[in-house]
Amino acid sequence: MMKKSKPLGTILFPLVLSALTLSAKNDTANYSGNTGIFETPNTRIMPDWSMRLFLNQDKPYTYYGVAITPLPFLEINFHMTEIDGVDGFDENSGYGDYKDKSLSFKLILQEEKKYLPSVVFGGDDIWGTGLYTSKYVALGKEIGYFDFTLGYAKGRLGGGSVEATTSSNSGSSDNTAFNFMKDLSWDGGKPFGSVIFNATPNLKIMSEYSPIDYEKARANPFTNGGSYDLPDSKINFGAKYAFNDNSNLSLSFQRGNQISFGYAYQFGFSRNAMFPRLPDPKWKANEKKLEEYKNLNEEQLSEKLANEVAAEKMSNVRASVNKNKVWLEFDNPRYNSDLKAVGRAISTVDEVAPKNYDIIYATLKEKNTPVKTFKVNRKEYDAFENEKVSNEYMQNALILTKSVDKMYKEFREEKKTVYRSKEYNEKVFSYNISPVIKTYLNNQDKPLATKLSASLKLKYNPSPGVFAVGMIQHPLYNDIDEISTDEALETNDLSIRSNMIDYYKYNGTQLRKLTLGYMTNTPLNSLAKIELGYMDFAFAGLDLEWYKTFYNEKFGVGLQYQYMYKRHVDDMLAVYDDLTYDAKFLNLYALVSPKYDLHMGLKVGEFLAGDKGVKIDISRHSKEFTLGVFATITNSDEVFDSESNKGYIDKGIYLKVPLEVFTYKNIKSILNYGLSPWTRDVGKYASPNYSLFPMNNGENNSSIMKKNIQRFKE
Repeated sequence: MMKKSKPLGTILFPLVLSALTLSAKNDTANYSGNTGIFETPNTRIMPDWSMRLFLNQDKPYTYYGVAITPLPFLEINFHMTEIDGVDGFDENSGYGDYKDKSLSFKLILQEEKKYLPSVVFGGDDIWGTGLYTSKYVALGKEIGYFDFTLGYAKGRLGGGSVEATTSSNSGSSDNTAFNFMKDLSWDGGKPFGSVIFNATPNLKIMSEYSPIDYEKARANPFTNGGSYDLPDSKINFGAKYAFNDNSNLSLSFQRGNQISFGYAYQFGFSRNAMFPRLPDPKWKANEKKLEEYKNLNEEQLSEKLANEVAAEKMSNVRASVNKNKVWLEFDNPRYNSDLKAVGRAISTVDEVAPKNYDIIYATLKEKNTPVKTFKVNRKEYDAFENEKVSNEYMQNALILTKSVDKMYKEFREEKKTVYRSKEYNEKVFSYNISPVIKTYLNNQDKPLATKLSASLKLKYNPSPGVFAVGMIQHPLYNDIDEISTDEALETNDLSIRSNMIDYYKYNGTQLRKLTLGYMTNTPLNSLAKIELGYMDFAFAGLDLEWYKTFYNEKFGVGLQYQYMYKRHVDDMLAVYDDLTYDAKFLNLYALVSPKYDLHMGLKVGEFLAGDKGVKIDISRHSKEFTLGVFATITNSDEVFDSESNKGYIDKGIYLKVPLEVFTYKNIKSILNYGLSPWTRDVGKYASPNYSLFPMNNGENNSSIMKKNIQRFKE
């Protein structure tokens, strides 16, 4: 039996905050986490690519959650509201007070200008039961030391309430909150407003008029005979103090009869690490080294160049020379940024290659399979590296293509064969150890349950394109096992994910993955992959995939097929012979915005339970972090028997964090964390170890590489 230890938050929270103590303008947040006053929003949002964690107590309400600015004009908020004095379930459950999940957004329609106010449109609690649902528009203007806001709201913030619909499944599109947001009428609302006085750079004094009518609340702590009196006033006032760029404390007098307070921690995503980074200077050749490169034939030069690039910790390195050209090919096991890795390899060759070699081809490999070639003029690279030409100049000068064979043919010219060096720093076997976090929200027995595991991942690449991966996890902390197991929503053959809690409750060592695969180049500059084995906790089987990009990787199309067996919970290798599933997809990709590094993927087809539909995935990748959101819509009404599955839209968010922010050196590894509100059987497929579809994999889009060209000389 595994020993229970401290709550997970006391272990992880200080570590995560210390790693992410990165400067971000400290805008004030209201108690529900949106940028605003106390109960009302204003027209400000956090700086682009920022996150806010908050815990606020405004009795009888306690709010905790996270707000994010995924784009410079959009703020999104996910939080829980706990209502003191209102039972969540029956008194005998371990759930405690009523808790409601809320998703909110604020969109800037117009930035503030000299004579014009800023304008925002927003929605609170936009999906689900509709207890706190509102929509609003607001104007804001800074005048001297003051920041004024005037807005109009309908719904809870507008002094009304949102009547419940008849939908029994709040996860479907026919839910109370979403129906309210779709309604275009704005009548019946009320105005709200606020003023902030910026007394000092750190102290803000503020007041607001909030038209919320608490008598109309559907889960009402004021009218159920509890210990809270109805509000005496619609005026709230107080102060917020910023200890630094990250930490903010709030104190206010609410509704004429309540003192409230809260804390918010805000930071910006950045590649900066929690520890001083070890120096990682580019290698410089001394005179002795340069002497070694005199009077070499092409074979000798090829061997020595490959060895130098391998010394920079690139793997599976080969080199060739022909006339005035150098050819390199290698895998990048060192940096999260492939562009930085290629720049380091070219810089290394530039240090020692004789001056008559003025063109360098650097081919990036994945699992020892060539996938992308960078061609650069050596003099132009020198000028860029030494700050003599601009980023824009190098963006135009650099040739970046997936047509590897075409580039190699150009390199060797009329020669049928060119000498290739032996392979240096062959990376046949590798491993990494990382944490894995799984959270389970809003179960009747426990509102927030967490499992923290240590993961050991082993990789074996015996020959080009061939890969084997094993991954085992051992739990370090687990309170998901305290949750009682509900009956499956569906019969065994349709219970794809609704029994996943059994896998998460398991307290023994688990084999998460064990697969063997092969990836290869196919005609038309496309890639194909086959993978066989244990894909994740629940499924074992076969995954086939083909993928091709277009227009400098701005678009992509792929095909995918899966045939899966359901796995046993408590046996690492056993599968159920009678529980088999298959899935078929058309995968589509588009680079929506190079400016914001914004990507969209569509997975269209038939999912494992036989439901047909589409998964929409939108993500942004910046500064090595990725933030994404997805939603899956299928014909679930025609496939499933359970009302919880019928009409359900599977949705969630995910965050990918480079592990190097937690350490002092370069580590090519990513911590993945996903959050989905429920575990249902709709729109599910198995997760192979490696996918060609870019929405499932690390992002190294050619267009984005050119945008981030400064990394080419780091």
